[in-house]
Amino acid sequence: MVSVQALVALVTIGLYLLVVLAIGYQGWRVGKLEIEDWMAADRSLGITALTFTVAATIFSAFAFLGAGGITYMTGLPAMVGLTLQLFFAGIVFWIVGSRMWIVGAKYGYISPSDFLEDFYDSKPLALLASLVLILFSFPYVAIQLQGAGIIFEVATEGLVSSEVGAAILLAVGVVYVWLGGLRALAWTDIVQGVFMIVAMWLSAIVILATAFQGPTDLFAQLSAEFQAHFVLPGPGGVWTPTYTFTWFIVAVLGQMMLPQMFLRYFGGGSPATIKWSGVSASIYLFVFYLAVPFIALGGLIYFPEISNPDNIVPEMLFEFAPAWFASIAVAGAIAAAMSTKDSQLHAVSVLLTRDWYEEFVADGEIDERRETRFAKLLVPIIAIIAYVIAIQEFAILFWLLTFALEGTAQLAPIVVGALIWKRASAAGAIAGLVTGVTLVSLLLLERVAIPAPLDVGIFSGFYALLANTIVFVVVSYLTSPVPQENVDRIQGYLSDAQNRRWEDEGPSTPADD
Repeated sequence: MVSVQALVALVTIGLYLLVVLAIGYQGWRVGKLEIEDWMAADRSLGITALTFTVAATIFSAFAFLGAGGITYMTGLPAMVGLTLQLFFAGIVFWIVGSRMWIVGAKYGYISPSDFLEDFYDSKPLALLASLVLILFSFPYVAIQLQGAGIIFEVATEGLVSSEVGAAILLAVGVVYVWLGGLRALAWTDIVQGVFMIVAMWLSAIVILATAFQGPTDLFAQLSAEFQAHFVLPGPGGVWTPTYTFTWFIVAVLGQMMLPQMFLRYFGGGSPATIKWSGVSASIYLFVFYLAVPFIALGGLIYFPEISNPDNIVPEMLFEFAPAWFASIAVAGAIAAAMSTKDSQLHAVSVLLTRDWYEEFVADGEIDERRETRFAKLLVPIIAIIAYVIAIQEFAILFWLLTFALEGTAQLAPIVVGALIWKRASAAGAIAGLVTGVTLVSLLLLERVAIPAPLDVGIFSGFYALLANTIVFVVVSYLTSPVPQENVDRIQGYLSDAQNRRWEDEGPSTPADD
């Protein structure tokens, strides 16, 4: 006998999936079978679409599950790290994103490797950077699938297992990514973004009204037994000021270096669109996360021994909200997971096509239609690999997310160097990147094998980023810098563009210069 909760959940999720498929179909109808259109939406996204697709790229299943889990475990200090991260993500998106748009529109960049190869004049560096981004994207995709599967299983009371639920959602995502590319992703992200924030805040309000007599009652009950959850460094002493600072530096840079984020740098309509989308996306996410503690900390009172902290938000919903409401709300969590997962599938497909197919498979002149078809063909293949990874057992989502961002953050020194440092060298960039990625991998093994490794109040991923930067700078000074022509063509062009205030002009201006 199917319960009311499971039935409502299935109907709600089914309707949601039909909506995003319809949007994907519309993206296919208006799109063109060309590389820049499928990969970068023809560099035409406006501020609304870009705001929601940037927000969806930054947050994910983590927003509904991981954020609640880490807040349940370590209290409000975790939210300090998250909100600092959002603030600095907006700044980095403003500074780096607008500059990447200017040079991307001028020289036709689509992938990060396009930019790095052009500046450093090094194909090995471009392929290495591409490989790093591809490998570290898979854990991030796995988070979304694992989270979506958990939500599906909880919402349907086990009628649909997490493995089957993840497979259904993955298949739907593959279809609309295949159909519409970045344009379909951006349009679906608008629907998903509105759905997510409304679902989270209504959930917080309902739980405060049913499980407690408002926020004052909630915090009064918590203060008697869980005081450590309200002050730094939180339970277990995790969120010291030094740890918080070093963690959010790595997290911010890791998010801003994700391959799907580069596609959004290149997909906006103008530098001004890029800048203000970064600001508005950060504000949107900040408002969203403000609702999380009301649910997660309330779970400390009713579920003090929960086996998996990542489940605290759906558990609280199904305990204290009507079944029909809880089912609709957790569909918002599925939207969060899908919006990020699909962007990652698209981004990895772009990297494999742009950086590897064009280099080693395509014969002679590039046929745009053939290349676009190849990129589309890759989407289901990548999805299958991601699914196999996702159904494995992982620790709490927060730590898996952190590992993925530690890896992608290693591109930050060489990307920033290409934008502002005239003395950078290809040898220095390769040496720094190899050093950083190697240390991230070794530190992961140490964290698994040794309790509290490098426990000196500094996030271990920061060591890798610091070593990467030092090696990059030292080796660059010891080797020949990039050709001066490249410096003039890219950094000089950026300087001229900013002086002429191109930020206020349309996307075709730099390319027509």
